[in-house]
Amino acid sequence: MLPLYLSVEGLYSYQKKQEIDFTQLTEAGLFGIFGHVGSGKSSILEAIGFVLYGETERLNKQEKRTYNMLNLKSYAACIVFEFLNFENRKFRFVAQWKRKKRFEETSTLERFAYEWQDTGWLPMDSADGGLVTNLTYANFRRTIIIPQGQFKEFLELKGKDRSDMMKEIFNLNRFDLGPKTALLQRANNSKIEHVKGALSGFETVSAEILAHKLADLKDAQELLSTTKTATLALEEQCAWLIQGKQNRTALAAKKQELNVLHGDKPRIEQLDKELRTYETTNQVFREILNVALRLNKDKEQLTYKIEQLSVKKKDTLERLEEKEQQWLAIAEDFNKLEIFRAELEDLKLLISNAQNREKLTILTKRLNDGKPFLEKEQKVEHQLSAQITSKEENLEELKTAKVDTAELLALENWYQANDSNQAQITDIQQRIDKYQTDIEEIKKIFADKNFTSENWEEQLAEQERTQEAALTELRKTETHLKVQLKLAEFADNLHAGHSCPLCGSLAHPDPMVAHGLEEKEQELEQQKAEIKQRILAWKENSIALNRAATRLKDMLTQQQQWSASLLDAQKKQSYHLNQFQWRDFSATDKSAFLQYKNKSKLAEDSIKQVEQEIKTLRQQLTATQGKVEKYKVSLSEFEQEITVLNSLTHQNIAQLRALKAADFTENSPQSLADLQEKTGSKIKFLEQSHRTLSEELNLLKTALATVNAERGIAKEQFQQLAQQLNQKQSEISSLLEEYGFNDTMQVQQILQKNLNSEAIRQTIQEFVMQLHLIQNKIAELEQLITDDQYNEQVFEEKTQLLRLKQQELEMQIRLTGALEKECAHLQVEVAKKEKLVEEYEKLNVRKANLTTLENLFRGSGFVNYVSSIHLQRLCEIANIRFRRLTKNSLSLTVNESNEFEVIDYLNNGYQRSVKTLSGGQSFQASLCLALALAENIQALNRADRNFFFIDEGFGTQDIESINAVFETLQYLHRENRIVGIISHVEELKERIPRSITVTNDTEHGSQIKYN
Repeated sequence: MLPLYLSVEGLYSYQKKQEIDFTQLTEAGLFGIFGHVGSGKSSILEAIGFVLYGETERLNKQEKRTYNMLNLKSYAACIVFEFLNFENRKFRFVAQWKRKKRFEETSTLERFAYEWQDTGWLPMDSADGGLVTNLTYANFRRTIIIPQGQFKEFLELKGKDRSDMMKEIFNLNRFDLGPKTALLQRANNSKIEHVKGALSGFETVSAEILAHKLADLKDAQELLSTTKTATLALEEQCAWLIQGKQNRTALAAKKQELNVLHGDKPRIEQLDKELRTYETTNQVFREILNVALRLNKDKEQLTYKIEQLSVKKKDTLERLEEKEQQWLAIAEDFNKLEIFRAELEDLKLLISNAQNREKLTILTKRLNDGKPFLEKEQKVEHQLSAQITSKEENLEELKTAKVDTAELLALENWYQANDSNQAQITDIQQRIDKYQTDIEEIKKIFADKNFTSENWEEQLAEQERTQEAALTELRKTETHLKVQLKLAEFADNLHAGHSCPLCGSLAHPDPMVAHGLEEKEQELEQQKAEIKQRILAWKENSIALNRAATRLKDMLTQQQQWSASLLDAQKKQSYHLNQFQWRDFSATDKSAFLQYKNKSKLAEDSIKQVEQEIKTLRQQLTATQGKVEKYKVSLSEFEQEITVLNSLTHQNIAQLRALKAADFTENSPQSLADLQEKTGSKIKFLEQSHRTLSEELNLLKTALATVNAERGIAKEQFQQLAQQLNQKQSEISSLLEEYGFNDTMQVQQILQKNLNSEAIRQTIQEFVMQLHLIQNKIAELEQLITDDQYNEQVFEEKTQLLRLKQQELEMQIRLTGALEKECAHLQVEVAKKEKLVEEYEKLNVRKANLTTLENLFRGSGFVNYVSSIHLQRLCEIANIRFRRLTKNSLSLTVNESNEFEVIDYLNNGYQRSVKTLSGGQSFQASLCLALALAENIQALNRADRNFFFIDEGFGTQDIESINAVFETLQYLHRENRIVGIISHVEELKERIPRSITVTNDTEHGSQIKYN
């Protein structure tokens, strides 16, 4: 478990809500909670246990727990705790209750649990913390949060209690294999009966039957082999005759194919002639005709391009002339551009002067208006100073007449302590009386049950022995009666001529007769029920008396403690009365003191009133002085600003270049600003127009030069294409004349056929090859027919004989196959039977082994053995740190009763009880065992980080031991473990990397502060 957040409100001394962010503390691996005794440190751990389990060690449900846990100044209590469990799942547990209208009554405790899933908290069905921590409340206090005074509990537990704890923490009940062994025995016995039943179905299956069937199969396989040999010889003869017949049939077919090919030969010859003509024409004319066509297209494109360039040239010339006219229109104003710019700068200076004139008018008025206010405040300042002097003189006179405050304070402290002592004595006496009343009520419980509080245990033990003796005697009587009933049953079933089931005799001279056995059996059952009822009543009395005795013991102990406290309080009060030393006052009568105190209070009130008046006058004086100073500063600033504005005005007039200041004295700042904007717009227009026209003129001139160059190049290309086209047309005419064509149209008709030369040539070649192959095949077949001596009658006879032989072979194959299947089935059945027999033998062996295991796991012996192994392992892990803390002088071990002992290496390694350890050594041993137990729980739960809290003062440790313990705790961070400690030792606070301090304020309750 890893804590994340805790908030506590209204619990014990926590009056107001206090929050702890554990993520800030657990980052260091080791953190602490410090504070004085009674500050509320341990309440933090109690709050965690209470919100998770609804349990607390201080109070039980019968002791008005919610009322006593609720802070007396709070009306509600709420605990919120968030943490990660060993599965790294995030949970939030909430516990809350509140006070009702009657102060001593509270509402029912409400506990809720939530789990963080995706983006929110989802409520859980149960608020039991054990379901998410895998620990009960008792083991949670032993392994995760160890409260004050319980740190050594695990070390000093008895063997059985510690074994039970180990069983729960490490789930050792899984090693209780007795019930599982019984289940396995029942399953094994069921399998044995099942195998017996299966074997009963294999009575007709045996190895002898299988051998007989295998011999029949061998004879059938020999006959099959003979028939197969004869059939193969006949098939060879028929195959030779079939081949002769196939040759004659193939010869006739080939001759028919040859006649077809001779008929198709003229078409193939014409196709060959057309192919040669097409290939010659394509090779000579196609390329040159394509070139002439491409040249003609290029010529047309150049003609169109020249026309477009001529149009573009005309358009460019017109636009160039237009822009030149626009340039001439702005040239005159553009030449005056510098004059316009000078006027623009002068207008800026004139606007500034106009604004300064307006500011001077305002400042002069404010200066004249402010001087009367300054004079008024200076007069008030002198009056306040005089009043303060007078009040201070009055204050000195009052302080001189003041009473002795130290004596008054000492008297008041004495009377308060006296009242507190009296109240304490009264409270203790009331508690003693209440305990006495409770003790009388508990003793009445013993008396009501006819017991005494002194010897009730002996009386209960005597009753138990009496009831056990009566029950034992009754059981003997019951056994005897059952024997009599069984014998009577045998006697009723005896018949003449039949043997007795007990002795085997055929004669029954004096058979037993049952008289009243059933009535005795009913009477016995009634007595048995009465004894069981008395035993049940005895157990209830035992439980009730045990509880009463425990409460009585606690009450007597508390009464004794409070009686001792009463004596201490009375002694303290007696000593306090002897300390009274004021002669003018009485220890028993406070009236003189109260009059003296009232006189002092009146003097104090007068002094406070005068001091308050002086304070008020000083505040007024300070405020008036502030106003005077503020007025002086403001008037000085006005005069300085007026001087600066006059200087700036003269400076601006001297900087004018194109305009005269006298011409614009009547103009306002706004009219001058309009004139400035108009002049600026004109300058901007001239600059932009000049820049735009210059760029456009340059672009148009460049475009005109580009068009002229492209047009000249296009004309040159046109002339070259015309020459190339004329040359190609001459070459085409020569080729037409050479190959006997009248014009190019005749050539185009041949080329447009687009014959597939490769496919046609392949068709011609395939025809020639097929003709040649058929002619060769016909010659080969005619040669084979001449040499084979084929006879049609012999062929028919041999064929008929082969069919009969094949039918005989098929029948023999079926017979042999049937025998093979039957033998195979028998072999499988024999194998199944052998397997069942083998399984039956194994199950009998398993039955004997399970019987041995049943004897081994009877009782909890094996579980206790595994528990002792875990304890030994805990000792080994704990001794790694314990030896280091004790400088190898001590180590822990476990005896035969599963109880811890110490090996003392300074005394020859003898073993002794852990109860002989000193307080500091017991703390060290408990710490090492707690760390070892936490390691085992971490491994068991597969948690990546583990956490536990120690509420122990460390006051039993000397400086050297504290250093060793602190060094051990620091190692835990490297082992990915987190430890929190609660202590009041200041030396530890300075060495802990992260900590919080709890202080108990009398008004606000416990407060938490991060260090």
